[in-house]
Amino acid sequence: MSLWKDYPWVRDGLHKIENRLKYEVNSRHRVIRDILLGLVEAGGKRLRPALVWISGEYSGAPEDKLVPMAAAVEILHMGTLIHDDIIDDADFRRGIETTHRRWDNHTAIFAGDYLFSKVFGLVTDNSIFQDAVRTAKVFRLICEGEIEQYFSRNRVSTSVRKYLSRIRYKTALLFALSCYLGAALGDISDREKTALRNYGLHFGMAFQIQDDILDITASRQQLGKPVANDLSQGIYTLPVIYAVKYSKEREKLLALLKMGQLSEENTCEALEIIKSSGAVEKSRELEHKFIKKAEKDIIVLRDNKYTQVLNYLLEYLSDGYRR
Repeated sequence: MSLWKDYPWVRDGLHKIENRLKYEVNSRHRVIRDILLGLVEAGGKRLRPALVWISGEYSGAPEDKLVPMAAAVEILHMGTLIHDDIIDDADFRRGIETTHRRWDNHTAIFAGDYLFSKVFGLVTDNSIFQDAVRTAKVFRLICEGEIEQYFSRNRVSTSVRKYLSRIRYKTALLFALSCYLGAALGDISDREKTALRNYGLHFGMAFQIQDDILDITASRQQLGKPVANDLSQGIYTLPVIYAVKYSKEREKLLALLKMGQLSEENTCEALEIIKSSGAVEKSRELEHKFIKKAEKDIIVLRDNKYTQVLNYLLEYLSDGYRR
């Protein structure tokens, strides 16, 4: 919770959301309960439920609706991570053994499905029908983004435009939904709701670009998982796309990428080419363009302690983070 040390009202809200998460995953079935409580206790920045809370506080939303709605967003995120780890055959998440490694693929899939069922129960119980429909639509688009990523593996011709479309679906739309659901529970203008939704969208785009930069530049200790995991799996993110386009060693990089799943030695070689190409710096430039867009979204809103924390999150993102 060190992220929120200067914002005790956010910290207090997240504490309530954390308790609700533990309550919601406390299944009668021992295996499900053990898996999901372990996931909750693994922690994380909880940025998505925090955005629900901040937007809800801004809009004057009732706490008895806001807490379960924030929990629903985090539960949806947790479910997608379980399924992502199976698809990626990942061994660790935040330094902890993944669900399918500790148990098995079948059990992990059931656990993820159980979480999704929880999400829609919470949303329908605590919001209007249109918001439940909106949540279902975002979940469908997240699936489409993940499918697009899966079938574009090892595709060296991936464009920046295609990449941005992919991360909009698989990441940014859930941040946008987080802001919107919190805002929709209160009483503010449609213009403010739209501004908060757009803030979440632009924040989410910058968030994913930063995450993809860290996959290239950070250490294993910082990531809590292997370095260049996406690259070794044939998932080409923004730094890779830029390196293919601008590197003086483009042909050598292409030859490595066309090998498919890279060995540790080939991954290290590809990383050196990417880092020396200027691709990381160029990726940061695009990340900051989305941060600037989010700053403009805040201008639409009233200046108060809630918008101050939204600006703080953009500064935090600019400095580099890890979810």
